[in-house]
Order: sequence, then structure tokens, then C-alpha cells
Amino acid sequence: MSEASQRIFDAEDENLVFIEEDAVEEKPIESSWKVLIVDDEIEIHDITKLALKEFIFENKSIKFFSAYSGKEAKEIIKNNDDIALILLDVVMETEEAGLAVVKYIRDILNNKIVRIILRTGQPGQIPEDVVIVNYDINDYKSKTELTNKKLFTTVVTALRSFSSLNQIESSKSELEKIAAASARFVPREFLKFLKRESIVDARLGDAVQAEMTIMFADIRSFTSLSESMSPQENFEFLNSYLSRVGPVIRQYDGFIDKYIGDGIMALFPNCAEDAVQAAIEMQQQVKIYNKHRENSGYKPISIGIGLHTGSLMLGTIGEAERMESTVISDAVNLASRVEGLTKLYGVGIVASVQTLCRIDDPQHYKCRFLDRVQVKGKQTPVAVFEIYDGDSDIMIELKTQTQTYFEQGIFFHYQQQFAQAKQMFLRVLQVNKEDKAAIFYAERCDMLMKNALIMTVEGIEI
Repeated sequence: MSEASQRIFDAEDENLVFIEEDAVEEKPIESSWKVLIVDDEIEIHDITKLALKEFIFENKSIKFFSAYSGKEAKEIIKNNDDIALILLDVVMETEEAGLAVVKYIRDILNNKIVRIILRTGQPGQIPEDVVIVNYDINDYKSKTELTNKKLFTTVVTALRSFSSLNQIESSKSELEKIAAASARFVPREFLKFLKRESIVDARLGDAVQAEMTIMFADIRSFTSLSESMSPQENFEFLNSYLSRVGPVIRQYDGFIDKYIGDGIMALFPNCAEDAVQAAIEMQQQVKIYNKHRENSGYKPISIGIGLHTGSLMLGTIGEAERMESTVISDAVNLASRVEGLTKLYGVGIVASVQTLCRIDDPQHYKCRFLDRVQVKGKQTPVAVFEIYDGDSDIMIELKTQTQTYFEQGIFFHYQQQFAQAKQMFLRVLQVNKEDKAAIFYAERCDMLMKNALIMTVEGIEI
């Protein structure tokens, strides 16, 4: 037996007094502390296990692991990330093998919880102060000073520390889960604009003003569609649809502010083009979804998307015990009404001129002027445009082919030359009989001529 091993059994251990087994009520051992012994001396392993054979702390015994080199130690700790304590020799296959293990555990495995106690038989070779400063260890002992009593105390201290850190880590993990879950109800981006780190920091009345592009998206004829489904089927359908379009909004740096039945309200804080691209991609995703629905025997769906850019207030409203995030602005109201125009004109995407003006190159997109609409309570009409990049390839080709006729029809309509306007829209329909906006205008011209209205055409009111 080496001198270091012999000194472990110091005479002072004779002073230890153990409680008689009958004096306490025995409790079943719940589980074990995992302790790794790393040393190239077999006797050190045997003596350590013998000294801690009857060890019980927090109603847990010890389960030992043994490694006889730094390389073995790395493999064991890699495969057992719940090891609580490592009793680690310094000098093994190399003079600093133990220190290399410390670096591996802390820097490579990023394990900050396991307690590491260096035990060396040559304490003068690597000074304690140097090791403590440069290596993330929890104690540094010479093998000769670790008597049974001191070994017991050292191990208890280390395990208590490990237990506390584990509890902290568990609490941290639980808080992270709560934070992640809360982000599904209050978007992180919303909190970021309020300059709050988390939902915990949010206060009633927090508010900030910003310019954003607002998107409203809605499923066409959802009411009649939902009447043919049970409540459970309605939920499944909506979640299936939303799981396809929601990620698209995030893909283009937007975030969903709220769900309104089958509708979505989303905000795009960076640029209007993000919203336009998201709207087009959402229409593409609906096409893919419809193929799945048709294969499953369900009717295809269509959605309408309205876009408007303007200044708005983001903030929290409610009262102390119940509050929620919200957006308040005329711009939000207008965006909702613009989305409603998709039903009137029978188109997929409608954007206000305020949104198109904030795009670097609007001509990059397939768009055509639809109308000037009068917003209730506002004096100035708002120009709105159809963006049809999300249509089918055939519809895109036909709308592009007839765009000149369509725009001439709009021009004549605003000049109150309704007969000429109707002729232009009929030309559109000769090429593309599915153009619902052209159908709308042809019928509107008919109505205006039949009623012989003498009026200034300023568009419909929304």
C-alpha cells in the first residue's frame, strides 16, 4: 500500500462515533449518488469505496464508478451526465491528465453542475492557488489529508452543493418552459417592443408607438363550412390550417398578435415587403393544403388577406388581475376593412397604397389597381391594389394578359363613362371568365347605368 493510501486511515478516525442501528428508524434507500473515482492507483479506489461503504446522505447511498486514466474518465462522464461528484487524481498517464479532464467536463461537455475535487499525491508539483484560479474545480486536496472523517465531510459538502445546484437548474428549466409557453400566448416580439425581457416584467399600461404593416387573413365562407362539422372537427380543421400558415408569418419576420375565430391578425415590424411575401406564400401553402384536403375527401378552402401599413400603439390593457396585449390604431381598423374587400372583389390579397409605397420595387410583384375606398369617418379615400402572385399559374397569366383592359375599365368607370367601362370589363371576361373583380365591375356598371345615377365616383365606403 502506498504512503498516500496508508495515511487515509489516520488515527483520528478512531474518534468517530457511529449511532447504533436500532437507535433510528430505518428508511428505504430512495436512490444513489453517482460518484466517479479517477485514479491510476487501484488502492485509492478500494480505500475510498471502503471508507464510504456505509455512506448515506439525504437518504441516498453512493454508486461508484471507476476510471484509471483521464481517457476513461472522459468516456464515463460523457455517458453519465448525472454524476454528482468526481474524486479526480491529477497525475495519471500524463502529469496534467486530471486537469485535462476538468477542461473537458467544463468546456467541451459544458457540465457546470458536477462537483470536482482534485486529489493529488504530489501537491507541490502544481500549486493549489494556480489550479484553483485557472480551473473550475470545487476543492483541492492532497491524498494524505483526506482521512476518513475529512473524506466524509468533503463528500457531504460536495453532494449538498450538487443537490442545491440541481434544484436551481430544475427551477431554471421550469422557468424556461414557462417562458416558452407564455411566448405562445404573448409573442416575444411584442414584449421586445415594450422593452420587457419576459411576460413577468410586463405591466398594465405599458405601451409603445411604432409603424408596422398589419395583416388580416380570413377563411372564405367559414361559417357555412363550419356548419357541416362538429365542434371537435372545427377545432381540428382550424389547427390544421393554422399550423400551415402560422410558420410562414414567422418565416418572414412577422408575429401573430391574435386569432379571431378563423381569422389571423399579424404584425410585420421590419418592412412592408415581409408582409407581402408572407401573404403570397400563405396563398401557396393553402394550395398545398387543398391538395391534402381533396385527397382526404374534403372541400378546398380559400383565404383573403388584407395588408395596410401605418402607425399603431402596442400595449397592455385590462386590470390588475387580468390583462392582455393589444394593438390600437386607425391603421389596424383600416387593415381589417381592407381584408374585407377581398370578399367584395373576389381576390386573394388586397394591399393599401401605403403598403405598396413602402416596397422598394412594387413592379417586382403582380398587382393591379382595384379601387379608391372611403373609410368611415375619414375624409381622404384610400387606394387599394390586388396582388395576385399567390394565384394559380393560369390565373396569373390571364390577369397579366388582360391587365390593360382591366385598368382601362377602371379609368372609364372613374370618368363615369360606364358603358365604355363595361365593354373593357367584358373584354377581360372574354379572356378570363373567372376574373371576379371584372365581374363585380361589369355588374356595377350595369347597375349605375340602369339607375342613371349622376354621381362622382369615389369608390365604395368601407
